[in-house]
Amino acid sequence: MSGKSVKLINDDGLRLDGRHADEIRPMKIEIGVLSRADGSCYLEWGRNKVLVGVFGPREVHPRCSQRADTAVIRYKYNMASFSTEDRARPGPSRRSIEISKVSREAFEPVIMAELFPKTAIDIFVEVLQADAGTRTAAINASSIALADAGIPMKGLITSCAFGKVNGQIVLDLNKEEDNYGEADFPVAMTQDGEITLLQMDGNLTPDEIRKGFELVKKGCKEILEIQQAVLRKKFETPVEEPEVETAEEAKQAELEVVETEPSLEYASEAAVVEEIVEEAEEPEEGLSEETVEACAVNEEAPECEKLEEIIKDAEAEVIEGEAIEEVIEAEEEEAEEEAEEEEVEEEEVEEEEVEEEEVEEEEVEEEEAEEEEVEEEEAEEEEAEEEEVEEEEAEEEEVEEEEVEEEEAEFEETVSGEKVEAEPEIEEFAEEENQPEAETQLEEEAEVEEEVQLEEETGVEEAASEETFESEPGIESKAKSRKGAPVEQPVEEPEEECKGPWKVVKDPSESGSRGETDE
Repeated sequence: MSGKSVKLINDDGLRLDGRHADEIRPMKIEIGVLSRADGSCYLEWGRNKVLVGVFGPREVHPRCSQRADTAVIRYKYNMASFSTEDRARPGPSRRSIEISKVSREAFEPVIMAELFPKTAIDIFVEVLQADAGTRTAAINASSIALADAGIPMKGLITSCAFGKVNGQIVLDLNKEEDNYGEADFPVAMTQDGEITLLQMDGNLTPDEIRKGFELVKKGCKEILEIQQAVLRKKFETPVEEPEVETAEEAKQAELEVVETEPSLEYASEAAVVEEIVEEAEEPEEGLSEETVEACAVNEEAPECEKLEEIIKDAEAEVIEGEAIEEVIEAEEEEAEEEAEEEEVEEEEVEEEEVEEEEVEEEEVEEEEAEEEEVEEEEAEEEEAEEEEVEEEEAEEEEVEEEEVEEEEAEFEETVSGEKVEAEPEIEEFAEEENQPEAETQLEEEAEVEEEVQLEEETGVEEAASEETFESEPGIESKAKSRKGAPVEQPVEEPEEECKGPWKVVKDPSESGSRGETDE
């Protein structure tokens, strides 16, 4: 409040805006202006413009602030930076925090928060244009927004302020009166008269306060009537959805009537034409031969003229009826052609859909065939690998069997060699042939050593075992032939060379091995 002495009330008791001391500024309220809020309200009170949005009951964040027995009411008052003449600093200030606190406490007695435990009811107030009394305007708009959101309340909250201007108590101060007046006293109360907000700025006597309260009660009563009228207008009006449906049905009916009207008009005209033709034919039949003759004799007779006019009119009407029938037939043909075209289009669309489905099926089958081919190739590769493994195992088994057979053959040869050495006849034969055989044996040993060296260099050891294995039957046959020959007759085949590396000696002690190969 400013201490400057400015004349704000004239001699007639009128204020600067033309109001009397007990009048409030005009108020305008709109409900449901925000689509994403549970409840919203836009209020214009004088030059004040306030927008309120209500959200909830909803989950509390952070959860540490929730209450187990009741809902948490959160009220946020904010003035836009462009709401005043001098740019306001954006963000919360001490004034906005104080107004948010007292406004929240004004709503706590009427909101039935105990019905929504562990939740929060958020009220957001944005002052778009300020002109004194913004907190009272925000409380009135918030009360409407809460009702629009369906929050259970014991009653609506109304708020108004009175003050002292030029020593006189007035109601609902404007900006000039608030800046240059002597006191400001905002009040909020329920519709039952219970006061929920009481603040004062300035100096007032008890009598002035009593007088101011009388004015506030009157102003709050007027505001309550405006609030109730706005809410009643929204919630008591019939639902418009059935009317919309009936309007749509009426439009459809009109379209149907318009479509059917030409055929009905043509039908009625055709019926009228037929009646006229019948009426024209009846007098012709009723005419007697005398009248016809008379008409032929005297063409100027009035009856003949009437008959001719009737016949002409009938013929013209018949022609018009035929033309109308042709128009009707042409329209019917056009309708049939359109229906046929629509059917053809539908068939084409169905054929296209069928073709698309067939193409998709073919693609699916091709993919399945490719997958099957890949699986078959993998199976064949696995079978080939298994066959290779089996062949390797078979080769290893054959090699083992050959080694076993070689060992058995060597064992049998050693046994047979001992028997041969035990017989005296063979020993004598061996003595006689010792010299030539020794020479051949030396040559054979040298050849065998060369072969062994070559085999070791190439890494092929199995060839030597096979050659020794093949040479054994020849040696056995030669031993048998020598066993059966008489002692006195020498063998005349010294030129034959022993194919194998075997060496027969007179004394077994002369050789380190009995019949073994010298490799």
